[in-house]
Amino acid sequence: MYALYSLLSAAALVVAAPWLAWQAVRHGKYRHRWRERVGILPKGLAGRSAPTLWLHAVSVGEVLSAVPLVAAFRREYPEWRVVVSTTTRTGRDTAETRLRDAAGIFYFPLDFAWIVRRVLAHVRPSLVLIVETEIWPNLLRLCRADGIGVLLVNARISDRSFPRYRRLGGLLAGVLAQFDRLCAQSEDSAVRLRELGAPADRVVLTGSLKFDVAAGTADAVEVVASRLRGRPVLMAASTLRGEDDILLGIFRQLRVRHPEARLVLAPRHPERFDDVAALAGQDGLRAVRRTALTPTAGDEFDVLVLDTIGELAALCAHATVVFVGGSLVPAGGHNILEPARYGRPVVVGPSMSNFAEIARLFLAEGALVQVPDARAAAREILALFDDPARRTTIGAAAAAVLDRHRGAVARTMREVSAVLQQRGLEAPPTPVGASR
Repeated sequence: MYALYSLLSAAALVVAAPWLAWQAVRHGKYRHRWRERVGILPKGLAGRSAPTLWLHAVSVGEVLSAVPLVAAFRREYPEWRVVVSTTTRTGRDTAETRLRDAAGIFYFPLDFAWIVRRVLAHVRPSLVLIVETEIWPNLLRLCRADGIGVLLVNARISDRSFPRYRRLGGLLAGVLAQFDRLCAQSEDSAVRLRELGAPADRVVLTGSLKFDVAAGTADAVEVVASRLRGRPVLMAASTLRGEDDILLGIFRQLRVRHPEARLVLAPRHPERFDDVAALAGQDGLRAVRRTALTPTAGDEFDVLVLDTIGELAALCAHATVVFVGGSLVPAGGHNILEPARYGRPVVVGPSMSNFAEIARLFLAEGALVQVPDARAAAREILALFDDPARRTTIGAAAAAVLDRHRGAVARTMREVSAVLQQRGLEAPPTPVGASR
């Protein structure tokens, strides 16, 4: 099975090569430290006498989810070093900002046995934590063969991916059996993991780590915040192609009712920053990029294009209403928890399959506004700006839901400790009253 998987992976890589080359030339993707993707890592990542945790988080959302878990791990196991891998450049940038005490950060290697062996021999991890839904057969097989513990944490099987996984039949069951634990975000994901063949006794419901992520640091965005205070602010967070022009149209309607309103437009992908900035500056709107703002200049604007990584969460504190993107186009939506931490009302479109469980939970509590299309989005956003009492009610409900569902970090850490004990990497807990 693994030979066939590797053969198919190689064929897929060959087929995708022209597109990857175009992305590298057009947007600069995949060129940054490309040698790491074939297992050639910096010397500073080499294994030492201290035990090593390897955390893999694909991109920005997964990195942010893992931040409180890494902090808890370091408190519990200060003698361990932590290395982090990501797949995307934005994920790496976020890790370098939010996980600064990591011993090293690198790009996740291609899942070919010879490359994975090179990485394992260099890093020498004793434990691997993989965030959300990254299932790499060769990595799992080789970790198992080397006696390395592996946990899938914050595990999620979305409505969209579940049918695809089911088509693999029994093949996936053998891969999932390589995990020591599969820590599920929700009961739905736990059930789906078992249906896909994961050993039932290794699937544990721990909840979503996203509920435990701390709010952003307000000081870091003061240059922006000082220009937003006292004004109505529409935050368009993590927008995708096809949504920016919709939000700009809604903003123009908003300005008729609230002339002092400002729009913060935050594209999901950095390669779109230039296009979105050009779009925002049309029809007489004053558009400014975040990177152009200085503490001293006036920099008056109608639309602020957030062309930085890691500031969006903290800026939610200064929003009046937040629209979360990836939901008016069929992309599955993005994280609604960041504005919820600040008690802000959130509006999303119909496509929320990536956060289906969280969206259902918030909708059931009246803590989220979901609309079927762009016209309804305009109607709801404008109505919220005109109704402070409703904004307060929805925002307070969102903050309350968030508070009630914290605790996933502690539950996940219990499973991490259990795996370390099973593998002889941690002594059992000392009984109360005994000396250690």
